[in-house]
Amino acid sequence: MRRYSEGQEIILANMAASLVAIEFGLSTNDLFYPTKGSANLSFARQTAMYLTAIVFNVSLAGVGRAFKRDPSTISHACQLVEDARDDPIFDLRLTAIENALMATKALKSLQPCESVA
Repeated sequence: MRRYSEGQEIILANMAASLVAIEFGLSTNDLFYPTKGSANLSFARQTAMYLTAIVFNVSLAGVGRAFKRDPSTISHACQLVEDARDDPIFDLRLTAIENALMATKALKSLQPCESVA
């Protein structure tokens, strides 16, 4: 598993949240708001958390730190978004965001601090 600094976790979460906010027509700041919000906002936040974990391989605890949520909440979000991928339209939208985020993985500033077995 990759190990990122807390600062890197926040950067990665912000990158995912920014693209998700654009796709969902929301503000990036809304995705980090401490309360749940509307169903659309909540699902967008869950999508950003999912992408942070899946694309960047950030631990659930790391995603939780970045979004100020409990790791069990992140796990639940990942399961919900994975289930939502059964919808081919949503899956296409998510794949486009994943591809954009994957392109950033080569940036030196986003390389993990260390590899953990």
